[in-house]
Amino acid sequence: MQSELHAAQLELDKLVSSETSIAEASQSYLKSFFQKRGLYLIEALLVVAAVVLLSRLSYAGMSKYLPGFRRRHRSFRVRLIELIHRLLTVLLIVLGPTTVFYLVEDWVLFSLSILLLIGILWTLRQALPRYWHQIQLFLNIGSVREGERVVFQGLPWNVQQINLFCTLVNPVANLKQRVPINDLVDMRSRPSEKSEPWFPCRQDDWVILNDGTRGKVTGISPEMVQLVQRGGAILTYQTSDFLANSPQNLSPSFRLKETLGISYALQKESTSTIPDILHQYILKRIEQEGYAEQLVNLRVEFALANNSSLDLVVMADFKGELGDLYNRLRRAIQRWCVDACSENGWEIPFPQMTLSGSLVKPGQ
Repeated sequence: MQSELHAAQLELDKLVSSETSIAEASQSYLKSFFQKRGLYLIEALLVVAAVVLLSRLSYAGMSKYLPGFRRRHRSFRVRLIELIHRLLTVLLIVLGPTTVFYLVEDWVLFSLSILLLIGILWTLRQALPRYWHQIQLFLNIGSVREGERVVFQGLPWNVQQINLFCTLVNPVANLKQRVPINDLVDMRSRPSEKSEPWFPCRQDDWVILNDGTRGKVTGISPEMVQLVQRGGAILTYQTSDFLANSPQNLSPSFRLKETLGISYALQKESTSTIPDILHQYILKRIEQEGYAEQLVNLRVEFALANNSSLDLVVMADFKGELGDLYNRLRRAIQRWCVDACSENGWEIPFPQMTLSGSLVKPGQ
């Protein structure tokens, strides 16, 4: 019994001496991991880096030596070569580490890489239809094509370039943005005509909105349009609200249409001599006040036999240079009309109201 006790004690001492703490065990495990599997992981990362480097060098070589590779609108053949190059790069990046783990016979890391690859393939199975549409767009054979017109975020855009990130341009508003190809999958483009509008105005144009606001366009973005009114007040509209207000662009040219009413006592001359006299008078005043070079056309015509007056209409077309003076010119035309009436003795009647019926005597 004493001998058995001694043997058991020796065995217990041996077990106790072989025990280590959790920290020591973790340190030993990490040291062993980095000595073996850490080296394999570094080799796998080096393979990935080598694949990326070779991919970049080959892409630069294709850009330099392949005809048509740098053109804005590339051919289907060039796009197909670039697509194959990108897919081959992704495939080598995925299979490179797996091959390293297989060659060094590290079955744990090899199994993990196989499981990761299976997970990627399972995910691709769910998203394959959308990726197929993206491939069609990349090859410029999909629903959106380069050089065509597409409506994106409420604005028309010209598809300047299709790649993994596509370039959209609005040539009139001078807007440009880069969007991922995935955002164009559900869209449709169409060829555009030269007469089709892209935006109702450019920067520095003067516009009048449906709500009566008049201002100079100082900033245009896909989100906001900023106007500066006479006097310096700044108005900011969301682009959708700005377009909903149907802006009238004064910068090409604009027409002012003002009405003058004269008395029925001038009925005989209202359709013959008076319009000519008024035309010459207003033309003279325009020259005197320095607007003659910006005047495009001036007409004075008989407009309407109104209830208490004979109405003449003055139509003046000006160049867009005077867009900031729109209201001033309207007031000036009214002033010139009144001055012409005073100079020629034309009566400007006021509205009259006729009462009918009989008077009731007091006491009745």
